[in-house]
Amino acid sequence: MYKFIITNFFKKQLKHLSKKDVELKEHFKKVLINFRKEVAVSIGNSVYKIRIQGLGKGKSGGYRLYIFLLEIKGILCPICIYPKNEKENLSLKELNDALERTKEELVKLL
Repeated sequence: MYKFIITNFFKKQLKHLSKKDVELKEHFKKVLINFRKEVAVSIGNSVYKIRIQGLGKGKSGGYRLYIFLLEIKGILCPICIYPKNEKENLSLKELNDALERTKEELVKLL
Protein backbone atom coordinates (compact mmCIF):
# COMPACT_ATOMS: atom_id res chain seq x y z
CA MET A 1 0.00 0.00 0.00
CA TYR A 2 1.33 3.40 -0.97
CA LYS A 3 0.90 6.81 0.60
CA PHE A 4 -0.45 9.43 -1.82
CA ILE A 5 0.76 13.00 -2.13
CA ILE A 6 -1.25 15.22 -4.42
CA THR A 7 0.52 18.46 -5.37
CA ASN A 8 -1.24 21.76 -6.07
CA PHE A 9 0.07 21.54 -9.63
CA PHE A 10 -1.83 18.27 -10.13
CA LYS A 11 -4.95 19.40 -8.22
CA LYS A 12 -5.43 22.22 -10.73
CA GLN A 13 -5.31 19.78 -13.65
CA LEU A 14 -7.76 17.37 -12.02
CA LYS A 15 -10.16 20.13 -11.01
CA HIS A 16 -10.27 21.49 -14.56
CA LEU A 17 -10.96 18.06 -16.10
CA SER A 18 -13.48 16.98 -13.46
CA LYS A 19 -15.77 19.87 -14.44
CA LYS A 20 -16.44 18.00 -17.69
CA ASP A 21 -16.37 14.49 -16.21
CA VAL A 22 -18.07 14.17 -12.81
CA GLU A 23 -16.83 10.59 -12.31
CA LEU A 24 -13.16 11.37 -12.98
CA LYS A 25 -12.18 11.92 -9.34
CA GLU A 26 -13.67 8.56 -8.33
CA HIS A 27 -11.90 6.75 -11.18
CA PHE A 28 -8.68 8.55 -10.22
CA LYS A 29 -8.97 7.43 -6.58
CA LYS A 30 -9.53 3.82 -7.64
CA VAL A 31 -6.47 3.90 -9.88
CA LEU A 32 -4.27 5.21 -7.05
CA ILE A 33 -5.60 2.73 -4.51
CA ASN A 34 -5.18 -0.21 -6.89
CA PHE A 35 -1.84 0.89 -8.37
CA ARG A 36 0.56 -1.95 -9.14
CA LYS A 37 3.74 -1.05 -10.95
CA GLU A 38 3.79 -4.47 -12.61
CA VAL A 39 0.63 -3.54 -14.52
CA ALA A 40 1.42 0.12 -15.26
CA VAL A 41 3.61 1.14 -18.19
CA SER A 42 7.06 2.21 -16.99
CA ILE A 43 8.33 5.34 -18.71
CA GLY A 44 11.63 5.30 -16.80
CA ASN A 45 12.98 7.31 -13.84
CA SER A 46 10.21 5.93 -11.58
CA VAL A 47 7.47 7.39 -13.78
CA TYR A 48 4.49 5.25 -14.81
CA LYS A 49 1.72 5.81 -17.34
CA ILE A 50 -1.82 4.59 -16.62
CA ARG A 51 -5.10 4.78 -18.51
CA ILE A 52 -8.17 6.04 -16.67
CA GLN A 53 -11.68 5.36 -17.87
CA GLY A 54 -13.66 8.38 -19.08
CA LEU A 55 -17.33 9.11 -18.61
CA GLY A 56 -18.98 6.43 -20.80
CA LYS A 57 -16.67 7.15 -23.72
CA GLY A 58 -14.73 3.92 -24.16
CA LYS A 59 -10.96 3.69 -24.40
CA SER A 60 -10.35 6.67 -26.69
CA GLY A 61 -12.44 8.93 -24.45
CA GLY A 62 -10.43 8.16 -21.35
CA TYR A 63 -7.47 9.86 -19.73
CA ARG A 64 -3.75 9.31 -19.37
CA LEU A 65 -2.27 9.65 -15.93
CA TYR A 66 1.45 9.89 -15.22
CA ILE A 67 2.58 8.93 -11.72
CA PHE A 68 5.92 9.39 -9.97
CA LEU A 69 6.76 6.57 -7.55
CA LEU A 70 9.13 7.21 -4.63
CA GLU A 71 9.60 3.54 -3.83
CA ILE A 72 11.95 4.04 -0.87
CA LYS A 73 9.35 6.14 0.96
CA GLY A 74 6.35 4.26 -0.44
CA ILE A 75 4.87 7.40 -1.99
CA LEU A 76 2.81 7.77 -5.15
CA CYS A 77 2.60 11.25 -6.59
CA PRO A 78 0.55 12.02 -9.72
CA ILE A 79 2.42 14.22 -12.19
CA CYS A 80 -0.15 15.04 -14.84
CA ILE A 81 -3.42 13.94 -16.40
CA TYR A 82 -4.96 14.73 -19.78
CA PRO A 83 -7.73 13.47 -22.07
CA LYS A 84 -6.57 10.94 -24.64
CA ASN A 85 -8.86 12.37 -27.30
CA GLU A 86 -6.98 15.69 -27.13
CA LYS A 87 -3.46 14.30 -27.14
CA GLU A 88 -2.07 10.81 -27.72
CA ASN A 89 1.12 11.20 -25.67
CA LEU A 90 3.06 13.91 -23.88
CA SER A 91 6.28 15.12 -25.42
CA LEU A 92 9.44 14.45 -23.44
CA LYS A 93 9.71 18.17 -22.67
CA GLU A 94 6.12 18.36 -21.37
CA LEU A 95 6.68 15.32 -19.18
CA ASN A 96 10.01 16.62 -17.84
CA ASP A 97 8.49 20.04 -17.07
CA ALA A 98 5.58 18.46 -15.20
CA LEU A 99 7.94 16.13 -13.32
CA GLU A 100 10.19 19.02 -12.27
CA ARG A 101 7.23 21.05 -10.98
CA THR A 102 6.00 18.01 -9.07
CA LYS A 103 9.44 17.33 -7.56
CA GLU A 104 9.77 20.99 -6.48
CA GLU A 105 6.48 20.76 -4.59
CA LEU A 106 7.39 17.36 -3.13
CA VAL A 107 10.63 18.73 -1.67
CA LYS A 108 8.59 21.37 0.19
CA LEU A 109 6.07 18.80 1.44
CA LEU A 110 8.52 16.13 2.63
